[in-house]
Amino acid sequence: MPASSHPPVPAPHARDRLLEAASALFASHGYQAIGLRDLASHLGLRAGSLYHHIESKQGLLFELIESSLTDLLYETRQCLKSARTNSERLPCFVQAFVAYSQANPDKLVLLTREAMNLNEEQLLQVEQLKAQYSGLLSEIVAAECGLTASRARSIAQAVLGLLCGQAQWGTVMAAREQLVAFVQGIVGTGKAAACP
Repeated sequence: MPASSHPPVPAPHARDRLLEAASALFASHGYQAIGLRDLASHLGLRAGSLYHHIESKQGLLFELIESSLTDLLYETRQCLKSARTNSERLPCFVQAFVAYSQANPDKLVLLTREAMNLNEEQLLQVEQLKAQYSGLLSEIVAAECGLTASRARSIAQAVLGLLCGQAQWGTVMAAREQLVAFVQGIVGTGKAAACP
């Protein structure tokens, strides 16, 4: 087929470009180190023109973090639907996290490092989304191990610490299967500790 018969590739929407650039700059340099002028300059715009797309720099950060958590929750729930048994749910959860972190490393950095820059109301909304995500894992741990909700939450927090810690190194260092085995070890240890 001749090249002229291919439809033109649409240019990314200006707002999408803004969100991608902000995510990359905030993740690589830190939210505090990047001003709106830096962001505008990176995009080849004037700083004032950014206000056509955002309310404030903090509002932009909140939007990035909130949408990232919402996406992570959605993708994890979709992956969990493919699990046929309780024992398949834990590997699905880990695999969804790994896939998300590999596809969105900048967004994961924002989730784990930059939420402290949000105001109280925004932080409360982010914490509610995090609680939903952690709750998914707590339910999996409780169902697989027959643990109390309190014990399952503690184990879920340890697992999330491992997963987010791996991601903080820039890439998930262990292979998915190895990471699943580590997580299953944490969950198994928690179960064994609960049984006298």
